[in-house]
Amino acid sequence: MKQEYVLVIIIGFLILAYVLDAIVNPLTINLTTPYHFFDPNIVFKYPFTSVSITLKALALFLGPLWFLSFLDFNKVLKGGILLVLSGLMQLYALQDVVSKTGVLPLEWSLALTFGGLLLLIPAIFYMIAGFIGKAGSKLSEESPDPFDFKKEDL
Repeated sequence: MKQEYVLVIIIGFLILAYVLDAIVNPLTINLTTPYHFFDPNIVFKYPFTSVSITLKALALFLGPLWFLSFLDFNKVLKGGILLVLSGLMQLYALQDVVSKTGVLPLEWSLALTFGGLLLLIPAIFYMIAGFIGKAGSKLSEESPDPFDFKKEDL
């Protein structure tokens, strides 16, 4: 898929999420952690908000992957970047929900949580692919033949 199409999909997800946010009232539930929202009872109680959070999370998931596709880093580094980004997203959302500071709307904090969880998947795949690629390149390097003697060696 062309990279321009991916950018259009990301922007489309964000626009659709904002339209859904305009239709419904802001989420005003008291959560202990952002992970408590993903209880099926709560998710199905707020269906439009759940779809809005999912669309934002997908945009937050696709955005870093789209950006990293332009960079010529090795796979292990890309996986490490995604792992750190995922951790930061989840920690910020956890801090925002637990401290109830409200710097971000609750919907965005929950989207950061879900997007951060989704980013763990490609981070792990990038790291595994990078390590397998490194191990494969080490194995494919030609090792000197112990029975290949030159005249000078004799």
